[in-house]
Amino acid sequence: MMNKRIYFLGIPFFALSLWAQEPLEAGLTEQVEAIAASIKEHPQTAAEGFDNLLKGKNKKNVSLLVAIGDAYLTAGNIQEAGRYAQRAADVDNKAPQVYLLQGDIALAENDPGTACGNYEQAILFDEDCKEAYYKYAHAYAGVNPQLSVDMLLKLKARFPEELQTDRELANVYYQMGDYSRAKTAFDAFMQAGKPEVQDYGRYAMLLYLNKDYRESMDMVEKGLSMDAQYHLLKRLKMYDLYELKAYEEALKASQEFLDQKEGSFVYLDYVYQGRICEALKQTEPAVAAFKQALAADTQGEHPEIWKEMSGAYESAQNYPQAVEAFQHYADCLNGKMEVSDLFLLGRLYYLSASATEDMAQKTAALTKADEIFAQVAQRVPTNYLGNFWRARVNSLLDPETSQGLAKPYYEAALALLSQQPQASQSLMIECESYLGYYYFLQKDYEQSKEHWRNILKLDPEHAAAKQALEGMK
Repeated sequence: MMNKRIYFLGIPFFALSLWAQEPLEAGLTEQVEAIAASIKEHPQTAAEGFDNLLKGKNKKNVSLLVAIGDAYLTAGNIQEAGRYAQRAADVDNKAPQVYLLQGDIALAENDPGTACGNYEQAILFDEDCKEAYYKYAHAYAGVNPQLSVDMLLKLKARFPEELQTDRELANVYYQMGDYSRAKTAFDAFMQAGKPEVQDYGRYAMLLYLNKDYRESMDMVEKGLSMDAQYHLLKRLKMYDLYELKAYEEALKASQEFLDQKEGSFVYLDYVYQGRICEALKQTEPAVAAFKQALAADTQGEHPEIWKEMSGAYESAQNYPQAVEAFQHYADCLNGKMEVSDLFLLGRLYYLSASATEDMAQKTAALTKADEIFAQVAQRVPTNYLGNFWRARVNSLLDPETSQGLAKPYYEAALALLSQQPQASQSLMIECESYLGYYYFLQKDYEQSKEHWRNILKLDPEHAAAKQALEGMK
């Protein structure tokens, strides 16, 4: 099975190439093609035609037998293809084209191991049989790509001037996710070969995946100068312009791309359109695009789209909708959310509570935020964030500090922050300020003074700390 990465941008990256068999005489080639046209609809007529073609001097013509086998294989008749492959082998069991056909038959039967064994046999009998190297590499590309690379490197060593090898190496490295090596291999081909528009598309894709957005954009422009409607290049133009922060141009490119009546679109196309609109502070179009992305993700493999939609709502300070979208994301993960995402969800509930005057809604949101930050504190007990944000939440639940709800959490956060040499002074001051004020309300002035003095150690010019100490003289 081919790696799903191949279809990342909606087209197969690993494009099959065709290499010619040992040529038949022109007349025989034309006759094989004419007879082959009737294989599916008139198999008996085709069989008789091939039998007549193989009479006399052609009876032991290995190239002709292989060509007929290829014709049957192309028509989907594997059994007949195998029969002709065997007939060819009976005539000459050292002919490389026989093993090429047998390898192709095995590949059609989803047996890459046997296929590659036959391709190796072809190379054994003819070390210059380039087709066998390439077919071996293709067969193993989605199964064991390192074997594909090894075979292509052998071909490269034998024929260093073979530019096609660099192109194919790039394809295999791409499947392995080794985009840096894929780029290096494609560099060699693009510089010395004669790239076609599809090569610009593949190269631009590799550059994009390597985050070389400026170079990718250059290749996009060159490719589009050859074919202004090339689907992949129009897609990458939108992606690259967004990554280059050229948002107005990216929006225009996205409209031109997604307004096409022909061509397939993938979920990431709509995600990028949403990102572009969000960057331009166009919240409604951004959300609409993310909803289209969700619809395009028919298998539900990308719940992170909900997270991006949440970000669009948050940017517009629509916190209730941001919470709802992020909660969808969390639900899709079935309790397997990373602690960083758990923190972000708690923060959204906190912001939602801060933005409403409805006390029932505020309390409900804060209660949920407190539950979430408690989980954060439990999962990463050495990190101050869980306790610190629990303190903020409980401070809002106890706005007069009459109950001291935030006290244990500010104390816990401060203890952790104090152990960090590079801890944020502003966060430590927030903890100390709350505790200083809390002890002041409790009329425990010595404890209160201690916290205000701690603030002055951090910031000798802190006005509130000076004022508090002055007031307690």
